[in-house]
Amino acid sequence: MRKSYQELQESVTLDGQLAKLRARFDQFEDHRAANSSYSLSDILMSGYAMFSLKYPSLLQFETQTQVEQQNLQGLYGIKKLCTDSQLRKVLDKLDADRLKSFHEQNFKELSRLGILKAYRSYKDFLLVAIDGVTHFESNKVHCPACIEKHHRDGSVSYSHSMLCAMLVKAGQKEVFVMGSEAIRCQDGAQKNDCERNAAKRLLDWLSTHYKGAPLLFTEDALYANGPHIRQITEHNFSYILGIKADGNKSLFSAFDHNERVKRLSFTRQGVKHQFQYLNNLPLNSSHPDLRVNVLHYEQTDKQGKTTRFSWVTNLELTAKTVEHIMLMGRSRWKIENETFNTLKNQGYHFEHNYGHGKQHLSTVLAHLMLLAFHTDQLIQYCSKPFQILWKAAKTKAKLWQAIKALFLVKTFPSFKDLYLNLALLFQVQLE
Repeated sequence: MRKSYQELQESVTLDGQLAKLRARFDQFEDHRAANSSYSLSDILMSGYAMFSLKYPSLLQFETQTQVEQQNLQGLYGIKKLCTDSQLRKVLDKLDADRLKSFHEQNFKELSRLGILKAYRSYKDFLLVAIDGVTHFESNKVHCPACIEKHHRDGSVSYSHSMLCAMLVKAGQKEVFVMGSEAIRCQDGAQKNDCERNAAKRLLDWLSTHYKGAPLLFTEDALYANGPHIRQITEHNFSYILGIKADGNKSLFSAFDHNERVKRLSFTRQGVKHQFQYLNNLPLNSSHPDLRVNVLHYEQTDKQGKTTRFSWVTNLELTAKTVEHIMLMGRSRWKIENETFNTLKNQGYHFEHNYGHGKQHLSTVLAHLMLLAFHTDQLIQYCSKPFQILWKAAKTKAKLWQAIKALFLVKTFPSFKDLYLNLALLFQVQLE
């Protein structure tokens, strides 16, 4: 008998996910000498484990006790543990793009588990939020791919950043990685140019690997430009993009002076919602043939605080659709709150410098961190034992600290066994 989606989701375990990941790493072609001391699979799994266990640095990860070593071998399937310097050396030479294939494989698993069905938004769209984030910054260490920032005091800082595409939905806590693209110095002299050029590559990658999927992109005002919008629609995708008066002056002026603007207002549970909308306006004078639909929204809460948003979209705006479109547009903030905030402040140490290397180390480590984040989000969504322990620990940060504390002092044959031991300490039942 075919299992239900609920049964499939309840069968998801961290042990099972780590076994699948290890199998994928085993398939990586290793271009190094046949007599290499450490397998590429072991090295990749070691980098992944560092982020899975929320170690704050490579150095701390390297200084392992015997118990840690046994758990890394037993729980993560690492046959031979490498040194800090060896891990850096090998990952530095690895083409980071090889790790991007994992996103598509993870997407297929979300579909198999029925999670994609739960993440369908209005009109069955899969909502994808895209934004950039910095994951390495230094005043000294740099490479040709680093983005340079010249400060007023004459100093120069160097950084690595990437664009992340995340599957989001209003009302859902978890977000899932759809794709990522490194932002390179060669993309342009200005930060905005760099992000836009990286976005071109990311959209091409997404269109190739998710062709036919009903993707709707929600992004900030940086991306509300003609070339980006054309690229989205040429790939038969949809969009809801933030706009600002100072960056879209002609569009705001055309909207403000148009007598055809429609309005909708209502109050629900003490919160006032006001919509102004108009279809079929030219984006700007540079792209007069590119027609967009404009939505302005104001929300006034019970305390009298008003928040304003504005978007362009290729979805038709009507009295029946504006609230749906508003909710999808506001879901863009999930990439900041549920993704970047979690990576930076809840144990992943995203902005700590794990290493730069001479070629690809920083970017490879960022990709491995995203893979660990995706696994954590999947376990958080599917695993009842994890949810019970999370409730007992009060916060995810405390739960991860408790998991790592046990990992440091006692060996376990599986994470299932570790969870059971933790449940005894929290005095809760997992089953």
